[in-house]
Amino acid sequence: MSYRELRNFCEQMRALGYHRIISMENFRRPNFELVADILYWLALKYDPNTDISDNIDEERHRVEFIKQVTTLFVSKARLKINPKRLYMADVYAVQEILKISTFLYKAQISSPAEEDEVHDFSLPSKLSNIKSHKVLAQEITDLATRLYDQLGKEDEVRVAREKALQFLSNVSRSGNSQSEQSYIQKCIQTILKQQEQSIEDMSKYVSGLEREQKQIEEKIKRKTKELEQAEKRLKGMTSVKPAYQEEYDRQEYELEKLYQIYVEKFRNLVYLEHVLDAQNKQAEIQQKKKDQVLQGFKGAIEKAQIIDLRGRDDDGNDDQLEQLGDDSRLQSSNQEKRNNEFMRQQHGGFNKQQMDEDGEVDDIDDLSGGENEEEEEEEDDDGIENLDDDGEDADF
Repeated sequence: MSYRELRNFCEQMRALGYHRIISMENFRRPNFELVADILYWLALKYDPNTDISDNIDEERHRVEFIKQVTTLFVSKARLKINPKRLYMADVYAVQEILKISTFLYKAQISSPAEEDEVHDFSLPSKLSNIKSHKVLAQEITDLATRLYDQLGKEDEVRVAREKALQFLSNVSRSGNSQSEQSYIQKCIQTILKQQEQSIEDMSKYVSGLEREQKQIEEKIKRKTKELEQAEKRLKGMTSVKPAYQEEYDRQEYELEKLYQIYVEKFRNLVYLEHVLDAQNKQAEIQQKKKDQVLQGFKGAIEKAQIIDLRGRDDDGNDDQLEQLGDDSRLQSSNQEKRNNEFMRQQHGGFNKQQMDEDGEVDDIDDLSGGENEEEEEEEDDDGIENLDDDGEDADF
């Protein structure tokens, strides 16, 4: 709120006849009692018959009081008042009270010509313009409201008017009467004292602002010095090279090289593992196919043998069964040998490729091959002995 608005408010309240002296320093801090007293006096001045409680001891009473005053002036005077600012009771509350005081002050200083102004109007026979009718109705309502307000203030205005007329008549009659002159001097002195008080208050306010300005300037200077020192410290820290920086850069460069080597080897390892898995899967698929073919051959041979055995005599069945059993066992053992040799060749070829890279596997393959051949010969001998034993059992 500006100083001019606060000064106008004080002058308007003084002109309206407020019983207390209002200073501009009264609203620098929240003063709810003074604001409530002003609002209550303005409400009674506007509407003497209004029923507003002046109890502001508790918070709920203060809230109710603000609501009643706001409702009165909004509903009857059509003034836009913010109750939150009124409850703050500081300079912002003065802005809202200034609306009420300005409204009452304008009504008080209005000339009689404006009060007795008569509007000649005639309603047209046809309602051709609705907007003009609405504006006219609004003007009639406003005039009626102003007339009602002025008539309500007639009692107070009459007393003040009579006193003023009596004072003027006394002055005009007596000319240099001591009582009137003393009264005028007293009023002038009172006004001078008020002005001196307002000047002192304003000088105090200005001195306070100057002190605050000096303090703020000192703070700004101190902060600027701290900022300059911090900037100098930052420049010094950035210009100084830390210890072991060269070694750190060299280690970082070597670490990048090692990481590139690691990534390359890891990529190669993943690729080789993928190739190995693919070869193993392919070998398993081929082995499964060969096993299926062998099983089919075995089943066909066994069926043919059974059919041949059933068609011969009972006497020669035993000999033929022995021969066929021996032949089938020999064929199956030979077929197993061939399969084992093929698998050894497959796995042996892959293992030899790996061993050739290391240069240490050739002798181990020869030894493993010899051991495998000996084991196969022993298995063949055991198979032949088992065939002989079966043949003897069959003869028996």
